[in-house]
Amino acid sequence: MEQIQAAIIQARGNAYQIGKKTAAAYTENPILQQFSQLSFLRNDYEEIKAIFSNYAPHLLDEVKGLADGLGITQQEAAVLYSGYNMPRPQALGCSAYVDQYQYVRNYDFSPTLYDHCLSFIAPEEAYGSIGYNLQLLGRHDGVNEKGLAIGLHFVSNSGYQKGLSAWSVIRMALDMCETTQQVIDLFKDLPHAAGYNFSVGDAKGAYAVIEVTPKKICVRSSIAGLSCVNHFKHGDLEAFNRHDMTSSAKRDNFILNTDTSKMTQKELFNLFANPASPLFFDDYDHLFGTLHTFAYSFQTRQLITALARGNLLEIDIEDWFAGRDLKIDTLYGTIKKEPIP
Repeated sequence: MEQIQAAIIQARGNAYQIGKKTAAAYTENPILQQFSQLSFLRNDYEEIKAIFSNYAPHLLDEVKGLADGLGITQQEAAVLYSGYNMPRPQALGCSAYVDQYQYVRNYDFSPTLYDHCLSFIAPEEAYGSIGYNLQLLGRHDGVNEKGLAIGLHFVSNSGYQKGLSAWSVIRMALDMCETTQQVIDLFKDLPHAAGYNFSVGDAKGAYAVIEVTPKKICVRSSIAGLSCVNHFKHGDLEAFNRHDMTSSAKRDNFILNTDTSKMTQKELFNLFANPASPLFFDDYDHLFGTLHTFAYSFQTRQLITALARGNLLEIDIEDWFAGRDLKIDTLYGTIKKEPIP
């Protein structure tokens, strides 16, 4: 067994101040060395500025805060952390369930390519949000102060083109959107780099799976809740799926055949977070181990989250957005690093 942890970042103020506080939390984080290797790959600063200025201008101020906090130029910070025109990921596994009452998901990947940060932010220029960081600025998943919850699910690199990463568009959705429909409209406008599913739900009871490719977007809905894994289900996008969808289909079938509609939030959380669950994985050496579970109730506004086999964080998000900071600064978990045959 090996211990993992995630720093809890709590930041309020303008976007620049949030960027600077985020940078301070990363100064000893070894993930910075991995991201620094991207700097020589491309220089798309003007394109990044144009996209952010159009859709989320405050993020340019946050990038400036990151730059000043890390002692690099704003151009370097934008290239490294904007999530624009990144190298193609070859894996990522995530499972989710969403209905009008609650949202839950697992994030599965490798701890060596994980930011190990959970951010609570309240920027003056955008909606506040709570979510796990990816590449500093982006988010794996999260919920914002309006009760919008969203997460990413990698599908494939088929049709890959220059564009925004999934974690960057999630951050934009959390910052700028209140409803599921607003996320759908935003995603139809943004330049996407790769094929991803996005599971999303809002406080008004609307929820969907947005199936995204660089060329086309389809929306999946249901009156009985939705499962979301790592393949497209819409007929127009099936050609973009990976050849081997065995794991994705197996997880999807498990969720579909489980009566999730009668589960409490804690029961649904445990369905995903229990190491004995078919939705929990230990294959970290092959980029497929469960790192965190994230569950949100649209009715009670209760957030439950934990790292793998870790201590639970349970909060009413309204408490934090009302100004009451958490009294802990780290989440802890334990992973079992044994490849699964």
